[in-house]
Amino acid sequence: MDSTDLSWIGSAALLAMITYSIIELLWLTVISKQVSFRHEYSQVLRNMFFTSTFSVMLPILGTAVLASIASNLSPFSLGNEWYIWPLAFLIYEFWYWVQHFLAHKVRMLWCIHSPHHAPDTINMAVGFNHHILEIPYMGFFLGFVPALCGVPLEMIVAINILDMFWGSMLHASPRAISKRYGPLEYFMQTPSYHRAHHAQNLRYMDTNYNSITLFWDWAMGTLQPLRDEEPVVYGITRDVDVESWRDVQFGEMVLLWHDVKAAPGLKNKLGYLLRPPGWSHTGDHKMASTQKQALA
Repeated sequence: MDSTDLSWIGSAALLAMITYSIIELLWLTVISKQVSFRHEYSQVLRNMFFTSTFSVMLPILGTAVLASIASNLSPFSLGNEWYIWPLAFLIYEFWYWVQHFLAHKVRMLWCIHSPHHAPDTINMAVGFNHHILEIPYMGFFLGFVPALCGVPLEMIVAINILDMFWGSMLHASPRAISKRYGPLEYFMQTPSYHRAHHAQNLRYMDTNYNSITLFWDWAMGTLQPLRDEEPVVYGITRDVDVESWRDVQFGEMVLLWHDVKAAPGLKNKLGYLLRPPGWSHTGDHKMASTQKQALA
């Protein structure tokens, strides 16, 4: 598979995502009138206006560039034989799990990941709703590190395109596609798993980190199926003005700055930067892990 093939595949995947996103938007807001355009889409589309080029195309380009650099630094290559693809896929997905886990467990990283979780709903537009600072962070884990592990550049780009397409489709609105995906639910990340990932329900928080298969979530103990008896409450655990681009994009950073500024001593200041959201130097922790332990 050469660069021309990958370019065509990537363009087709992007076109399919955008087409479905427009159809979903029109169905929910104009045809069936199930949701308010202002509440459901205005902030997300405003963010896309500022960062859509960066949050859609640059991650793939940045991942490819970083993978190319690391390919020259890696002491070995896994090769291009067909049987290497499953191993390459597992390596890529492992590092996807790692970067997503860290984005939820390191507060300064959570600040740049939280805009994706801030909306109190889920739809295809939310899949494009990212902070621009996620680009170098994700490119490092999804391009540079797999290439350093010997995964060939073309395999990384091909898997990244699949990741972009399927990961975005996970955000399909339950008002448009509410059914489960049958046998795929046993081994693939599907919208039902990702709806749980976007929940602020304590049971669902910090689960389902991968975007294609269930393997590493199962292996790492972070797999959580959506339960019919516990509907998802979308969003994050602070009050967010979802119609404010500023609050969605920078609200968590402002709160982190206040905590760091007020914390006594360098150790505590670093604690707010590097420990999970909800950690407190006073010991009054509100972390998801401590709340789950208390609930258990």
